[in-house]
Amino acid sequence: MGHRKQSAPRRGSLAYLPRGRADRILPNVKYWPPYDGEPKLLGFIGYKAGHTTIYYIDNTPNSPTLGLEVAKVGTVIATPPIIVAGIVGYTEENGALKEYTRVWSSSIPEEIKRKIPTWRPNEKEGLEKLKNGLSKLKEVRIIALARPKLAGLPKKKPDLLEIKIGGPVDKAFEYAVSKLGKEVKISEVFKEGEFIDVIAVSRGKGFEGVVGRYKVKIQPRKKRKTRREVGAIGGRSPAYVTYTVPRAGQLGYHRRTEFNKRILVIAENGEQYTPKGGFPHYGVVRTEAVILEGTVPGTPKRPIVLRAPTRPPKPIETPQVVMAGVPR
Repeated sequence: MGHRKQSAPRRGSLAYLPRGRADRILPNVKYWPPYDGEPKLLGFIGYKAGHTTIYYIDNTPNSPTLGLEVAKVGTVIATPPIIVAGIVGYTEENGALKEYTRVWSSSIPEEIKRKIPTWRPNEKEGLEKLKNGLSKLKEVRIIALARPKLAGLPKKKPDLLEIKIGGPVDKAFEYAVSKLGKEVKISEVFKEGEFIDVIAVSRGKGFEGVVGRYKVKIQPRKKRKTRREVGAIGGRSPAYVTYTVPRAGQLGYHRRTEFNKRILVIAENGEQYTPKGGFPHYGVVRTEAVILEGTVPGTPKRPIVLRAPTRPPKPIETPQVVMAGVPR
């Protein structure tokens, strides 16, 4: 084993393979957690603004700083109201979800309809079909329409995402019908002190070598060829390189999920938490906003999906925020 003594642990995790570029800038949600309470949306769409410093009274059980004022990094996410543009019903076939029908609202603003190529006016007949086939449905989702323009972005085309409605199917359908064509605010979906999951596309770094991508050991100075390479890629016949061997390639711009980010603040006006001069590469937050404890993947202005937690920790009380908005 030479200099490695007893063991040679792997550099880089195989859990994220393949490390390819994300399919889209607004990631789809692959899993929705079970929910049995009153019907509500299990997700929301926001736009990352930047980082700030949050001072609050630590109320984490068994924490060394319990009861003391602590300073933590927080991420400000602009969350303008979304429009419920449609409803999608899903049935179950061979253990997988299959779309039953899709209903589009007829009350979407005209300037937005022109930017949705899949929009078809079928509200009346679509709702009737969903109502008649309610016993067949396994899941009810809404088509959430987020407007980046309200968040201060130059993008005019809206972002569309299917968001599941938690609760029994019949109540979820009634909730979807009551919200069809209307706005939903972040305060109707999440509350301060809750834990949520964050799904986003990480910061892209382009094509990277094997040392930067997998942190493999740099070869000794007397190496015959290059030093920034893998020592051996395997001796197989016929020639074949297994997927477990670190190789150069795409680094960053990956779809990633981070679990259990605590909501510290839900603000009706994010301007009060914007540093003087605005956030770098974003500007001033002039809409509703949330501040999450910790960091979030991606660059400023990137769409972020906020989802109900799939691995929720033990609930704790909402922390008392002393001050927020100090720029980092």
